[in-house]
Amino acid sequence: MIRKHTWLIHLLGAITFLIVPILFAPHPPEARNILLEAPTIRDFLASCFMLLIFYLNYYLFIPRFYFKKKYLEYGFFILLGLIVIAYLPSLLTGHDLWGQHPHSEVNLPFHGDDGRGFPPRPDTFNPLQEIRHHIFLYAAVIMFSVLLRVRSRMFQAENDKLYAELANLKTQIHPHFLFNTLNSIYALAIRKDDKTPETIVKLSEFMRYLLKDSNQNVVALDKEITYIENYIDLQKSRLRNSVKVHYQTSGDFRGLTIAPLVLFTYIENAFKHGVNPDQDSEISIEISVLAGRLTLMVVNKLVTMVNKETSLHIGLRNTAERLEIMYPDKYGLVINDTDGVYLVTLEIELR
Repeated sequence: MIRKHTWLIHLLGAITFLIVPILFAPHPPEARNILLEAPTIRDFLASCFMLLIFYLNYYLFIPRFYFKKKYLEYGFFILLGLIVIAYLPSLLTGHDLWGQHPHSEVNLPFHGDDGRGFPPRPDTFNPLQEIRHHIFLYAAVIMFSVLLRVRSRMFQAENDKLYAELANLKTQIHPHFLFNTLNSIYALAIRKDDKTPETIVKLSEFMRYLLKDSNQNVVALDKEITYIENYIDLQKSRLRNSVKVHYQTSGDFRGLTIAPLVLFTYIENAFKHGVNPDQDSEISIEISVLAGRLTLMVVNKLVTMVNKETSLHIGLRNTAERLEIMYPDKYGLVINDTDGVYLVTLEIELR
């Protein structure tokens, strides 16, 4: 939302920067129309030039010179901008900073002191005093643009780092998933099951999903659900009557997106670590969406398996890292392992 309305934020900020000094600047009481007074016009022009230099500095000078350590060139443009701010508004309004002025001490006689041993202030003139507020404001504008640009660069670097970590985690998940799926098809082929061709077609769909959709940051939630349902059907065909699977969905999945393979990991683990032909196996999977909040609940009985702890730890650890990267402060994950039952409850705020 903030990125979408960035132009509006900039516009409001620019208007505020131009108007506030005019509204709050002191003006002589005898002035009838302060907007047409020469000092007001000079200040307005100076503020316009400062806005121009701010954006030139932010989008051009800092990336092209400051970040590339071309400090001499960068200093030259900043000094040139200072000269523009100091003199150009005065020249455009016909005001000569270094010329003779009605209130200069050269043209006015000394009228005594002000009681403290100093001549009255109206009888003196210093061009630097007249533009010093422009200089101070210019310095603040330059510093502010530098801080914003540096902050933006640090944020982009952190964002690139997070997506690099996410890509690395995906490469770790894909081989793990393919290995389990190929094992499922291998079991069907050994039994010469009539559903083997169908499962091969589904594998091709899985490959298409992995190579195309899962490489994106997010995918359509309804597509992810379809992918999960195909996987469950594949496992049912492979395991036949050795496991009872209860699968249920509720809510409207349309128009929502989710990080690919996040839900699938916990479902895959349930089939991998909750099924044993020599034991009663039962898996329950519920996926629901309410007001943009997705809830996944996976329950399975713990069965005896070799090397269960290592593979389970890798899969869950990778998915937990992906959740932290993709949904910081927008997800809740609870895993319970008690009384021979493994329960995973995952909630993600998708809006």
